[in-house]
Amino acid sequence: MADYKFEFDDTKAGDARYDRKDYETLHGALSLLEAKLRSWNQVAITHGAIEPPYRLEVECLRGIIEWGEERLTNKESQVIFVHGISFGSLRLYKAALIHAAWHYEKEVTETAKDTWPGAVAEAMRGRVRRYHELAEHISLPPATILDELRPEYGMNKPQQNAEASWDAFVSHASEDKDAFARPLAEALRARDLSIWFDEFTLTVGDSLRRSLDRGLARSKFGVVILSSTFFAKEWPQKELDGLAAREVDGKKVILPVWHGIDAEGIRRFSPMLADRVAISSSNGIAAVVDALIAAMRK
Repeated sequence: MADYKFEFDDTKAGDARYDRKDYETLHGALSLLEAKLRSWNQVAITHGAIEPPYRLEVECLRGIIEWGEERLTNKESQVIFVHGISFGSLRLYKAALIHAAWHYEKEVTETAKDTWPGAVAEAMRGRVRRYHELAEHISLPPATILDELRPEYGMNKPQQNAEASWDAFVSHASEDKDAFARPLAEALRARDLSIWFDEFTLTVGDSLRRSLDRGLARSKFGVVILSSTFFAKEWPQKELDGLAAREVDGKKVILPVWHGIDAEGIRRFSPMLADRVAISSSNGIAAVVDALIAAMRK
C-alpha cells in the first residue's frame, strides 16, 4: 500500500457561491476536521514523533477557516462568495463534509438506543444528510486525508487492485444518464459507497463485456433504473438478466428505481419487476439514496 502524502492543488477552479446557512455548515465541518487532525498530531507527538504528521493539512485548513470567519463576522451578509477557489480547497471542503457526516452518524449510532423509535434516530440524522447533500454538490474527489481517517469510523480504504468489489452496480439506459443515472451514482459515492458506474470504472482500452461481467459478479447489489428507454435497449436488459441470475435462495440483489414510469408501465414489460417494492426518481435524489442505503443495510 502506497504511503499517504498530502498534496494541495492550488490551480484555480473558478468561483463559488454559498448561502450563509450552507457556508456556516461547511465552516463547521472544516473546523471539525481541523480539530480531528490536531488531536492525531498530539497523539503522534506524545508518542515520540519528531514532527506532527498532519502539520501541512492543519495549516491549509486553518487558512481556509480564518478566511471564512472574516466573512461570517458580517451578520448582514446572506451570501458568501469565494472568488478563484482552488481545486485543493474544494477537495478539502468535500473531505470535511464527508468526515462530519461520519462523525455525526457515529454519534447518532452511539446515542440512539435500540429501544428508541426509529423516527427519532432518523430525525437526528438530518444533520448527517445535510453534510452529504453539500458534499454531493462538489464533483471532485475528496482530499486523500479522508482515507487516513477511515479506520477510526470503521470504514475500509478503497480497494485499488483488480479483485476489487463494489457495493452496487448502477444499471441504466444511456438516455437516462445525464438526467438521473450519473447524479444518482455520484450521490451514492458521496455517501462512501463503492459504485460500479461506467464513467467511474471504465478506461480507454477496457473490454466492455469483461468489465460489465466483473462488475455484475462482484457488486453486492444492482441499482436498476427502470424506464421506458431501459426496456427498449438490449444492453441494460442483459445487465438485469445477469443480476437476476444471482438472486437465488431468496437473496435480494436487484434494487429497482422507477424513472419516468409507473407500475402499470413496468408491468407491460416485466410483471415480476412490477410487483417489487421500488423507489421513484420523482421523490428526488436524496430520498432515493436514503431508500437504497436502507435496503442495502437490511
